[in-house]
Amino acid sequence: MNKDTINTSFFIHQLKEGENAAFETLYQLYFQKLFHFANSYIEDEEEAKEIVQNIYFKLWKKRAKLELDLNLHSYLFKMVKNACLDYFKHQKVRANYKDFCDSERKSINHIALLDEESTLYIENELLEKINKSVDKLPEACKRIFIKSRFQGLKHKEIAEELNISTKTVENQLTKALKFLRMELKEYTALFL
Repeated sequence: MNKDTINTSFFIHQLKEGENAAFETLYQLYFQKLFHFANSYIEDEEEAKEIVQNIYFKLWKKRAKLELDLNLHSYLFKMVKNACLDYFKHQKVRANYKDFCDSERKSINHIALLDEESTLYIENELLEKINKSVDKLPEACKRIFIKSRFQGLKHKEIAEELNISTKTVENQLTKALKFLRMELKEYTALFL
């Protein structure tokens, strides 16, 4: 059997019969070549591997329909090329859908913000969520955050009042803001 191309009717007959050894041989001979070919198209190793694995899966499922005079080398590379093109089409559809959803979300948010009643409702809901989120902070972190953001004290003033370093104040505020961003992420989308 030629190592570069497999096109003998005997080998294809073995595949059609569901011989695992024939399939393993095909996998060993072509996987790396097909992977490099796919990766050269899409430039994403994980996606390229998945494409090639799917090609082998499809080939196994369609093995009974293979023609005995088929050139497997050409057939496999053509399948990979078509799968890569399908991948690009799918990516484009996903990107268009995401753009559409983002546009719709912004439009809905804009309309809602123009409506005073809706704006007031969102503000009240956000304020309630902020208060609940601040209450979830660890006690020391919460105290520093309130002094900074609600009472308007400077880092140095907080440090002196609590008898801690300004670096501790900064670290606690960073922690608090990171936590609050996570807690309030659904609301940040309203203003993007």
